[in-house]
Amino acid sequence: MPLRLFYGNAVSGEQRFERPRLQEKLLRQLSASGGVKMFGLRRIGKSTLRRYVVETLRGRDQPVAFIDAQGLHSVADLLAALFAALPKEEGGLSHRMLSFIAKDSPIRSLLEALAKGTKTGDNVVSAYWREAYNGIREALASSNPPPTLVIDEFSFLLKNMLERAGGGSADEANQLLAALREWRERGMKMLLTGSIGVTALARRHGLQRDHLNDLLPFDVPELSEAEARAFIDQAVQTAAPAGQSWTKAHTDEFLHQCGVLYPSFLVKGLLELDLAAPPKPDELAAIFANHVRPVLHEDFYNQFAKRFRSYDEIDAQCRQALVVPALQAVMTQPDGATLDDLNLPAPYNRIDLAEFMDMLVEDGFVTFSEDEQGLRQWRPASHLAQLWWRRSRLA
Repeated sequence: MPLRLFYGNAVSGEQRFERPRLQEKLLRQLSASGGVKMFGLRRIGKSTLRRYVVETLRGRDQPVAFIDAQGLHSVADLLAALFAALPKEEGGLSHRMLSFIAKDSPIRSLLEALAKGTKTGDNVVSAYWREAYNGIREALASSNPPPTLVIDEFSFLLKNMLERAGGGSADEANQLLAALREWRERGMKMLLTGSIGVTALARRHGLQRDHLNDLLPFDVPELSEAEARAFIDQAVQTAAPAGQSWTKAHTDEFLHQCGVLYPSFLVKGLLELDLAAPPKPDELAAIFANHVRPVLHEDFYNQFAKRFRSYDEIDAQCRQALVVPALQAVMTQPDGATLDDLNLPAPYNRIDLAEFMDMLVEDGFVTFSEDEQGLRQWRPASHLAQLWWRRSRLA
């Protein structure tokens, strides 16, 4: 299949390297649950998977509402975006929702204005929010099928609500989380994605994470070596179909220099080369050292550093006494670290440790496997996480 290289945002069509098993797994989990939450670092492929889901469901004539929530700051913003994203056919969810709200209710005229794209006041919408979400909940009961709601950068919406100038509050965010859970219980599937984790936000601001427990977590792994080789082969054949200059030795050295097999790394490396007349394999090391790693590694290092600093805002003492030793144990144990390897200084308990380990998983630092006895084995989430740890010299 053709693979036309593009470095930037989510890709589709000939710019997307198909990952059938991962794509089908995401669709399967979305179909067989209330929904999926997919939080993690930027540039690992979340947005491309999200776009695949939207394209596939629409291709099957299933209703989908997609919202980019990064610039939203309130419930009113979300409702406006939801009305804009919902299918507009007569008798659709937005029309039925209004029918469940009393004609003389102040929220009805505001929602009608939102449905037409008219901006309205946050305070009034917040005051009548319960009527609005109840209307959606009741409308969902008669929807066949209910729409799938896809919210990109959902965690940024929560962050913006909590830190909004003029007084954001955990109460408003918790009401939103509770409403979304009720909508899922009435059949609305959801895919919530974000480049910052919700666990850290929850601990810092007092959010009720229980409202997200019915969502299945979904991890976006690096490509396997076989997938990475297929990726390179497709890109080379597309860029230089008649050329014979690219050899297996090029691929071997390229993968060795790349080290990290997220699609963004492969694309960035390949874009530095003339694939029709590539440099010699032994010249790739200098190209990666001077033009690839300085860009990509710095991007990921900054993401890790920003997430790690945010733990200081939650509990500076806990970050130093609990998080740093836990990271040291995980990053330096060749076979991974168990719970017994993780330091647990007073006054912290295993509940505190478990919550911070959840943050480290969501933020891309560590991953884990769990045996039949419930014992977890913690490992670095990626080679990048290990490189960041060595570079940071925190312990």
